[in-house]
Amino acid sequence: MVSAEQSVTGSPIPKSQLWELIAAATTTGTARNDSPSPVEVVSVAACVQEIVIDPEQVEVASCIEQEAEVPTVQIEPENSVCLPVQELITVEHEDTQVVVKPKRFPDNLAETLKIILGQNGKAYAIIQGAGNAYALAVGSKALNNRIRQLAMNEGIRLRKNDLSDLNHSLQAEAEMAGVRRDVWHRVAQTDEGIVIDLGDDQHTHVRITPGQVEVVSAGSGVLFSRSQVSKAMAMPVQTGNLRLLDRYLNLSPIQRILFTAWVSYTLAHPKIPASKFVILVLQGNYGTGKSLLCRRIQQLIDPSIVAVQIMPSNPKDLSIAAQNAHVLCYDNLRAISPSMADNLCTAATGGAISSRQLYSDADMNVIQLHVALVLNGIHSFIDQPDLAQRCLPLELLPINENQRKSEVQLEREFQQDLPAIMGGLFRLIADILTHLPAAKVTNPERMLDFVCWLAAMEMVDGAPAGTYQAEYSKALNQGQRDSLQENLLASEVLDFARQVAGSDWSGTPAELLNKLTMQASAQTQRSREWPQNAIALTKRLKPLQAGLMTQGVFLEFTRGKERMITVKIEGVVDDYDDQF
Repeated sequence: MVSAEQSVTGSPIPKSQLWELIAAATTTGTARNDSPSPVEVVSVAACVQEIVIDPEQVEVASCIEQEAEVPTVQIEPENSVCLPVQELITVEHEDTQVVVKPKRFPDNLAETLKIILGQNGKAYAIIQGAGNAYALAVGSKALNNRIRQLAMNEGIRLRKNDLSDLNHSLQAEAEMAGVRRDVWHRVAQTDEGIVIDLGDDQHTHVRITPGQVEVVSAGSGVLFSRSQVSKAMAMPVQTGNLRLLDRYLNLSPIQRILFTAWVSYTLAHPKIPASKFVILVLQGNYGTGKSLLCRRIQQLIDPSIVAVQIMPSNPKDLSIAAQNAHVLCYDNLRAISPSMADNLCTAATGGAISSRQLYSDADMNVIQLHVALVLNGIHSFIDQPDLAQRCLPLELLPINENQRKSEVQLEREFQQDLPAIMGGLFRLIADILTHLPAAKVTNPERMLDFVCWLAAMEMVDGAPAGTYQAEYSKALNQGQRDSLQENLLASEVLDFARQVAGSDWSGTPAELLNKLTMQASAQTQRSREWPQNAIALTKRLKPLQAGLMTQGVFLEFTRGKERMITVKIEGVVDDYDDQF
């Protein structure tokens, strides 16, 4: 509560003039007529018995020749004045003196909202409803609305600038208090397993531990924060049936298994530094249901108002989208630039985008970039081997015209089956967590955690050890081969390796460039991607080493009197004729 003092001995002060006088006495602001700023007037001076607030004026009803305490009154004019006043202001009018101070929001707002600091350095308010407690980010629309309501309950109407100041204060108080809690989006990690936020109005959670699935309606103890675009997942039934998902997948039987493994793996891994997300790449011709399958994936993992999107043009937009989702789906890709390919690699394994903070020369603005990704397109668009190693490529099969259904009918059927599918998916995760510690890797790949997941899934399904892992390696190898063929330089290196198969080749970078240029087409030589000198060739070959190695082509770079490049071929070159 704020106060003011008033000493009056005579004539009334018109309300409009009172506000003008207050504004004139303000050294930090000017009069405005847009939103009211309530001022509480408390008189503790002499000669005043009562103050009456009239629609047109503030007047003294009566006086007595002694000091008397005057009741609290409030001035809220229709044509009001917003005063950014920091201290008491004294206003004199004829024989009347008024000392006023603006009414302020309670100093214990941070305590009222239970402000904490999340693991990402953001401040959050803990909200306890009928179900599980949840977190609202400071500065979010949802929390701003709550703060406005608290202010209105005390007769205060906050402006946009007021909210901004409050949010900065809450962030500062959270940092100074140092009360830290983990706040998650959709999937949380616990000591025993994971917890999933179903996203419903009751804030229901699903706790999954090895061999056990439990729906938690209250008392979870895990805090989730939702974005404005988050939607609710289907409530799982106790006895699930994951096989129902197969009827919505136009994939080969083994690729259905890999797809199911990817979905369960992605849903079971929260966004922590240790989580490495495999990028799902869906390719297929027109009418194979690529976009529809992307929407199904979102409903299974992270339902959102924002469905399938167009690939952003810069890393900042990708980072912002990643902060509000557990999985992002990008549609109809034709090509990915080398710089965006690097950003997608960062998103899969975790990283950050940093820039200078606005109005600051020393502070950095850091946006985390870590999210599961689904990319789809008709054409082969993965041409960077480093990106291809992080992908799971799946080929969608053509849909028989006699089996086609309208999307409305398919959606209705899918929604009916979704509770049973989710129940089966959660049960699969629980069973995989049971076997994960004993899982044996037979086909190690770069995304080793996913390979371990496949090994545990083999144990759950009773499949021979290495079966699913071998199929993943095969799909990965095919994806690597496709990416190399889409890269002009890598494609020429593969052709050169086939020509010299059976023996190693060594020479200077200039000699290798000459041989590659002689076999390349005129169109390839004119491309910007084609190296124009030996130095450029060396720089562009080094990122291709890992991808070429998967195809049995090994590049060695040595230095003596001259720089030398050795091309070694092992094993698979004889198969290229069929592959090309």
